[in-house]
Amino acid sequence: MSKAVLNSSVIIALSTLGYLNKLKLLFKQILIAKAVYEEICSAGQGLIGERELREAVTSNLIEVKEIKNRLLVNALIDPLAMGEAETITLATEEEADCIVLDDKPARRRAKAMKLNVVGTLRILRLMYDAKLIDKPEIIKALEKLRETGFRLSEDVIIKVTKEL
Repeated sequence: MSKAVLNSSVIIALSTLGYLNKLKLLFKQILIAKAVYEEICSAGQGLIGERELREAVTSNLIEVKEIKNRLLVNALIDPLAMGEAETITLATEEEADCIVLDDKPARRRAKAMKLNVVGTLRILRLMYDAKLIDKPEIIKALEKLRETGFRLSEDVIIKVTKEL
């Protein structure tokens, strides 16, 4: 895949794991909406992901983009948050190969718009498939995500690890 648009949850999750920089080995172009940047770097100042995202933007790993279609953002804003609405809008504007979202309502809306939706777990699987992380690392990553508040059931962890 060459162009991905990310929402805040995947940036925070990958920052928690120390894997944010590995994205450059999966995608040629990584984009985020300005609302996502502000959500992590302004509203989330001092929290996990802020430093990592600032560094990723400074080093041109991730590019922050302004949204052009404010009408679409406004149509998506209820029931979605601003970051999710802008992420979906940016993915349509940029004709992204994939959009990385974890929030269920946002995923449903993006799928209804015929976008190629993946989540943080799929990104971890892509890293595993690309041999960027091994089986013990992915299992440890799933456990760490769950410990830090990422919603993952034991069933999902078992399913993912069985498929490795």
